[in-house]
Amino acid sequence: MLTLLRTRRQRAELESAARYLGPIRRMVRTAALVAPPRPWRAAGVFAVPALEAVGFDRNSELLLVVSGEGRGVIDCSTGEKIARKHGTLEGEPSAGPLQAVGIGPLDGQLIATAGRQGGGLMRVTPDGWALEIVTLDWPRAEILLVPPRASLFACHEDAEASFSRIESHPELHACGFSFSGRSLVIAVGDDLAIYCRD
Repeated sequence: MLTLLRTRRQRAELESAARYLGPIRRMVRTAALVAPPRPWRAAGVFAVPALEAVGFDRNSELLLVVSGEGRGVIDCSTGEKIARKHGTLEGEPSAGPLQAVGIGPLDGQLIATAGRQGGGLMRVTPDGWALEIVTLDWPRAEILLVPPRASLFACHEDAEASFSRIESHPELHACGFSFSGRSLVIAVGDDLAIYCRD
C-alpha cells in the first residue's frame, strides 16, 4: 500500500512539474535564434580546432583559450588576438585540473578554465544579466540570455518571460561572463563567439 501511495504522489508531482514547465518549454522552442541584444555587441567569432577550454583573467577582459594546438589570449573588449603559443602543454609545469598557465600578458598566471573536462564561468553579471542553459532535446543545449530584473519563469506570474535565445548547439563546452560582467564567451564545437559591452 505504501508503494502505491508513493507512486501516486510521484506521478502527481511529475504532472504538476509538466504543467509548470510546459509554457517555458514552448517559449524556448519557438524563440528565434538571435544575437545578444544591446548593449551587447559582437567582438569576434573564431574557429579554434580542437578547442578544449577557456578562462578569464580576474582583473581584465583577457581570455585564455586552450586547444589541442596550443594556447592563445584574446582581448574580449576588442576581439583582438594578442598572444599565441603553438604546441601542447607537455614539458611545462602542471597547472592542475581545470586550470591553465597563461601566456603573453598573462604569462605565468594560473587561469581557472571551463571546457570539455568541466569547470565553469560566471553565469550572472554584477548588474544582473544572466545565462540559462536549457536542454530540451538532448544533447542540444539552448543558451538563453536573460536581462536584469527579468526571469525565464515570469510566464507563471501573468507576465511574458524575457530572454534571448543566443545559441543552440549539441556540443557546448563553456559559456559565461568575465569577472567584470562586460564580456560574454560561448565555446561550442570548434567555435568561439565573444560579445562585449561598455
